Amino acid sequence: MKYKALATGMLCCLLSGISMAEVMVVAHAKSNISAVDQATLKKLFLGKTAKINGSKVRAVNLPDSNALKIEFDTKVVGKDPSKMKAYWANRIFTGKGKPLDQVSSEENMVVWLAENKDGIGYLSADSISSKLKVLLTIP
Repeated sequence: MKYKALATGMLCCLLSGISMAEVMVVAHAKSNISAVDQATLKKLFLGKTAKINGSKVRAVNLPDSNALKIEFDTKVVGKDPSKMKAYWANRIFTGKGKPLDQVSSEENMVVWLAENKDGIGYLSADSISSKLKVLLTIP
């Protein structure tokens, strides 16, 4: 029994160090925004602001079950999927916010951002398009 708990603990430690690829925060290629910091991103994706350096923006998310969204939320927002779900349920219930726009895939994120000059989202490095501008790389 002790060995099973030890093995499980070791496996969790090993897996926690494994990360996906870099997360690229992106916007429309002609966006007025040239860069963004993680603190501002956190506020933006928690629905606490809709501006970056004075420019109005619309954040867009991938589905809750998407691995890249989970990684983004963990690294930038500091919340795992269950905490994000609870956070948004509370914001909606109390009338303090509404969920961000959502697209179904990275491919649709590229299309959405290319069509919305005020949009901001995140993609894996291999999904970057010439229609987009990279604002921040999150290792």
